[in-house]
Amino acid sequence: MWSGTLVEVLRREMPGCPATVDDMRPYMQAGFPWHDPEQPHTPHKTAEVWWEALLPVFERAFREGARLGTSEARRLAQHVRAMYVNPSRWQLFDDTLPCLRALRAHGWQHVVLSNHVPELPALIEVLGLAPYIVQVFNSAQTGFEKPHPQAFHHVLTALGGAPQIWMVGDSVRADIAGAQAVGLGAILVRSQHPQAAHCCETLAELPRVLNST
Repeated sequence: MWSGTLVEVLRREMPGCPATVDDMRPYMQAGFPWHDPEQPHTPHKTAEVWWEALLPVFERAFREGARLGTSEARRLAQHVRAMYVNPSRWQLFDDTLPCLRALRAHGWQHVVLSNHVPELPALIEVLGLAPYIVQVFNSAQTGFEKPHPQAFHHVLTALGGAPQIWMVGDSVRADIAGAQAVGLGAILVRSQHPQAAHCCETLAELPRVLNST
């Protein structure tokens, strides 16, 4: 979504610019907090400070990926935040809400553990997920990115004596390996990988997998 966000900014601000998602993608592979998860960052920083740290990443992408001058690249970088958190750019997979409802009917509760932007709680709200989420643990607030063990320990401490805790995610490194490293069960969704003992191609399979463990 990051490369696409930058291209959408380009299309709106400079309609004639031919840069594509493929042009921008190489510049989105470094510079974000989750690209260096071993290094904790300042927790509970303001959203403005969090986004300001990414401006050089966006500027470089516009400058080198879209071949813009320095002043134009700097100007467009200031628009990325508003474009990325625009609710109209986000939508749920069709299987998301049915899965959450089915699991809740079986007594499961849901928390979010994510490497994300400071506006994540607001996005969860606008997507209609809030009624199904007990708590949100967001790296932008905690200062720890998955797979750092402390990202998971925050959740374990908050949940106390929960009888079962599973990590469900689509990243082998951040979600599966991170959870396994602290002794949690993990389920990889929307893909297959030998490191994941449990995999689901769709969320429709998740209730069956969880309720059979």
